[in-house]
Amino acid sequence: MNPTLARLLPPPGPGRILIAVSLLNSLGLGLYAAGSAVYFVRSVGLSSTQVGLGLSVAGLLGLLAGLPAGRLADRIGPRRVAIGMALATAAPLACAVWTRHFWQFFAIVAVLGIFESGWIVANEAMIARVMAGADRVRTSAYLRSVFNIGLTLGALAAGVALAVATRTAYLTLIWAYLGTSVLAAALYVWLPPVPGTAPAPGEVRSRRALRDLPYLAVAQHANLTTIGDTLLGLALPLWLVSSTSAPPGLAAWLLAINTVLVACLQVRAARAADTLAGARRLQEWALAALAGTCVLAGFSGMVPRWPAVALLVASVVALTAGEMWGQGARWALRFDLAPADAQGEYGAAFRLGLLVPRAVAPVLVTALTSQWRMGGWLVLAGLFVVGIVLNRPVIGWAVRTRPVPAATSAPASVEVAG
Repeated sequence: MNPTLARLLPPPGPGRILIAVSLLNSLGLGLYAAGSAVYFVRSVGLSSTQVGLGLSVAGLLGLLAGLPAGRLADRIGPRRVAIGMALATAAPLACAVWTRHFWQFFAIVAVLGIFESGWIVANEAMIARVMAGADRVRTSAYLRSVFNIGLTLGALAAGVALAVATRTAYLTLIWAYLGTSVLAAALYVWLPPVPGTAPAPGEVRSRRALRDLPYLAVAQHANLTTIGDTLLGLALPLWLVSSTSAPPGLAAWLLAINTVLVACLQVRAARAADTLAGARRLQEWALAALAGTCVLAGFSGMVPRWPAVALLVASVVALTAGEMWGQGARWALRFDLAPADAQGEYGAAFRLGLLVPRAVAPVLVTALTSQWRMGGWLVLAGLFVVGIVLNRPVIGWAVRTRPVPAATSAPASVEVAG
């Protein structure tokens, strides 16, 4: 292998196989995500509202379905569950060709969302079981960089099918996702077999992750930084075209800047999350960066054209830094605070922290920035500042209440300074 390329990849072993899985999955998902909604609207005849509603509800169902998938990964081993979930996505994708009514569409995307969520949970549990300590965060960072690249390439390739604009072209995108999912499932065979863990007495009935309030509090608090996704994909584009003098086409460039920065810098940005103390600091940096994003974006509506462009670019750079730091912190918190024998269940519980941001953030950020303008941006900045204030108490609570040393055996991974 080329020495330069080798330096850009994790060491030989499971990490590289997981990268190949991530690349295949993201390519297929990019193709599917870019074209499936158009297929269901233009070819099937559903309304945009129906498609949006179906996808939103399916996403929420997927988050909830992650819990049983996580428990199953703990019991029978995450590799087997990951293979099963990856292969299972083929069923709803294959049924897309016969979709004629809304209820059929909803059944397809709901089942697909459940299997996709189970796949994510099992894949994370696999990382937790085959990697140790800081390698789990480092590998997750590599996977995210590769995922962003694959997703972008898939979306760009989907442009060909969207330009052709025929039913067959749209279906090709869906079938491509089916194919990449099957290929990704095959790659898991090359990973080492990971046995399941025996349940503790009464563990299944007790649903221990859902009873671990400190862990759930960390999950909710850590996922506060995911509001940045809504700022990037919704609030900033709407603000740009409605309240600034910047050219509308800048919105696409802002997204491109974010994508390139994440692909190039995510691994480096997550390095500080090698301990829980580092993750706590990284979380504070992320929240501070997002607060700065809001202030910069607000000022962009008060200046002429080119200063507005500069402020918007600066806001996206700050947002991207917050996104990468926040993601690194979430990986460390998710892995290191979970018991070693319940990484699947706890990983699924951690993902429940996405429910509130995904449900509330779109309405919150658009209402505040459209109605209160600069004042709305300052309110959002204040929300992130409150997150900084709560950061140490919430993480400290979780660390103090671990019944056993967290999933890593290194003592440093369970220390939170100050």
